[in-house]
Amino acid sequence: MPVIITATDFSEIGENAVRYACELAREHSASVTIIHSFIVPIAFSETPMPVMPIDESKEIAEDRMKKELNELKAKFPEVDMVGKIMYGDIIDCLKEYTEDGVAPWMIILGNSGTGDESSLWLGSTALSALKALQYPVITIPPATKYKSIKKICFACDYKHVTGHLPTQQLLDIVNHTKAELHVLNVEHHNKGIDPETPLETEQLVHYLATANPQYHFVDDANTDEAINAFVDTNQMDWLVVIPHKHSFFEGLFHKSHVKAMVKMSHVPIVALHEA
Repeated sequence: MPVIITATDFSEIGENAVRYACELAREHSASVTIIHSFIVPIAFSETPMPVMPIDESKEIAEDRMKKELNELKAKFPEVDMVGKIMYGDIIDCLKEYTEDGVAPWMIILGNSGTGDESSLWLGSTALSALKALQYPVITIPPATKYKSIKKICFACDYKHVTGHLPTQQLLDIVNHTKAELHVLNVEHHNKGIDPETPLETEQLVHYLATANPQYHFVDDANTDEAINAFVDTNQMDWLVVIPHKHSFFEGLFHKSHVKAMVKMSHVPIVALHEA
């Protein structure tokens, strides 16, 4: 049975991602593991001291998780789910949990789509998860409710395809969801074209042949806006990216691209990782 890992800080953004994970699991016969990480609050003074003992913090977290599981099992009785309480930073906890032999189908997290420092799921945290975790990661915007995945957009720059494209991860997602795959390339005046591009393009077509994708080429100087417009116009359900170095995705969560990120915030972003 495929395993979906999701994480929550019990905020509305986190809870929305958990509900999305449960809906996806119900439709695709997967189990759900819900992870909550906690830290001990520190009172800063001349001698910093924890506000409460670690055992008490853990007990509070366990009580909240128990309540969470009871509510979710009542709403999703057909979904196998468990809760896990861990101490530390959420990204570190997810890495530790998956490195201990738990290989998830995907990891689902919330994403506020803003720089609001009061939220755990601000853009920088989401970006860290998308880049640091070596399994498919989906970030869910706060207003997004689950619906069956019918169309997936894969934004690809046709560079570093040879030996790097996580073909199997992408094909597994397409096979599981039975969705249409649309491969999007955005260039402007062929600036991204080099002598290796025809070979890279041919190999990409070969790698993805079994998914029978549709290919789209857009000429636009603003990559972020072009992708956003394509996703909106063609009613894509997921946007798939590979966050390799120097790609457009590297700058998507940069402060100068906050507006682009917010515009795209209604679309779940799926990050795959270079092979």
